[in-house]
Amino acid sequence: MNRAENGASKSSRAVIENRRELSLAGIENIVSFDEGLVVLESIDAVVTVDGKDLQITKMDTDSGEVVITGIVNGLVYSDKRGKAKRFGGLFGQGRRQ
Repeated sequence: MNRAENGASKSSRAVIENRRELSLAGIENIVSFDEGLVVLESIDAVVTVDGKDLQITKMDTDSGEVVITGIVNGLVYSDKRGKAKRFGGLFGQGRRQ
């Protein structure tokens, strides 16, 4: 049973605390990750996190919650049709795609 069938929320959310912890909701899949780049798929976008010493410290596939710790330099939401919403300027010099 997927989240839509069991009544769980379909919304997405991103909260960054002091550039050291990123909490995300609405994540469906982890596409790839290493210490410098994490790529996730949310319900409506591809989420790319650029940083240093990044670690996935929580992943709850039932609720779609993911917590990433490390130094967050940039966050990009790209809708699944190719448009990107860049947030790197808010958090320093993020990778530009």
